[in-house]
Amino acid sequence: MRIGILLIGISAIIIASLVMHMYLTQFVRQPPLTAYCSDMAIIITAGKDLENVKILDNRSLTLHMFPRIPAGSQEFFVVPSQGLYAVQAGNYKVVVHCTKSQIIRPQLYD
Repeated sequence: MRIGILLIGISAIIIASLVMHMYLTQFVRQPPLTAYCSDMAIIITAGKDLENVKILDNRSLTLHMFPRIPAGSQEFFVVPSQGLYAVQAGNYKVVVHCTKSQIIRPQLYD
């Protein structure tokens, strides 16, 4: 009797794990791209095949356009100045904030 209850509990945990895995991989919508800024460069990671990916400045002027970025790959673009930039692929848009790295120099005492 106890072994039967234990086996039913283990099978319930396994079924719940499989259902959760299917939900997370199939039904949760993954973004087509992710973008961030590091050292004044925008790095774009494609979650699926992308076409006509634009980098826009804060006035919606196109600074650069990638004709195609394959799924799973990355591209980068060095921006001219600090500020907000948008990465747009179709109707999906990501806004990134670029700043220069601050180097903190140690103080020298006499």
